[in-house]
Amino acid sequence: MRVDVILSPDCSPSEVAELGLLAERHGIGAVWTSNYPSSRDPFISLCPLALASSTIRLGPLVITPYELHPYKTAKALASLNELCGGRANILIGGPTGVNAAMGMGVTRMVGRVRECAEILKSVRPDQALNYNGKIFQVWGYRPTWATDSPPLIYVGANKPQMLRMAAQVADNIMLGDPTPDVITAAMATLDRELQSAGRRRQDLRISALVAWHVKADRRKSVAEARQQLALRGMLDPWYLRTFLSEEECRFVDTHREAFFAAYKKNSPIIDGVPDSITDKLVEHLTCTGDEGDIDRHIERLKQFRDLGLTEVALKLHHDQADAIRLIGSRVVPALQ
Repeated sequence: MRVDVILSPDCSPSEVAELGLLAERHGIGAVWTSNYPSSRDPFISLCPLALASSTIRLGPLVITPYELHPYKTAKALASLNELCGGRANILIGGPTGVNAAMGMGVTRMVGRVRECAEILKSVRPDQALNYNGKIFQVWGYRPTWATDSPPLIYVGANKPQMLRMAAQVADNIMLGDPTPDVITAAMATLDRELQSAGRRRQDLRISALVAWHVKADRRKSVAEARQQLALRGMLDPWYLRTFLSEEECRFVDTHREAFFAAYKKNSPIIDGVPDSITDKLVEHLTCTGDEGDIDRHIERLKQFRDLGLTEVALKLHHDQADAIRLIGSRVVPALQ
């Protein structure tokens, strides 16, 4: 099971290079940069690492076909892939906070992501790309210079409609903040749709974003996990029903603003929400605690592997260098 890391959106290009080279030395498979509304450009942030590294894969997430036309995404991805000698990744998916920053809606999500995936997969140096989709068109794109191994294109998918589309067009899929029940349901949908498309699950890379907050200081770990809870599955009841009661799900939904207020203030205090609920959210949606908790988190990741994941992408926050060293020394060997 390959172990990747997702860096904080606050990282500068030089920090991305430093952390990426550290990850490379510790056997981590890939480094991902985060695409947040106020972050640096996720492609440009990877350029120093692309030039300095030799084996680690690298790429941005999440890039949406709302903020960039797939043609522009294809050009940026091919350029990054050339810089790193054929080691680039990308995760494309539906709307994110970037949509809100641009004042855009979220219409035709599945169709947009599908056409974006089809366009990115069709880029070749020896044949012009002509694509006439219902939403996007590309005419005569032929990057003759893009002769490295093609980049790996991941489609972000969690719910049935996106999973059905991904089973038809994606070579690589990434789930977000999964629980065992979510993975089980996703694999059942994928298996059914892959069979209909004449494909096999064994031919796909299937990853998942998992929040990593393990630190030497348990209190700091729990505080960081609580502060970030608003982003865990965006607190969608569809996720939460796998471990919360319906009453608790309704409570979280009606207090959603309190979670986002804590996130914006970088505070672990979630006004009006009892610890009995936040503790469950932290336990089921994150890897949190001190070094004494690592073994149980490894067992959880092994369970994810047994359910069908081939990779995992651990989302880092503060103290990223320490996290990379810990993941490299404890998690990577245990999952190989």
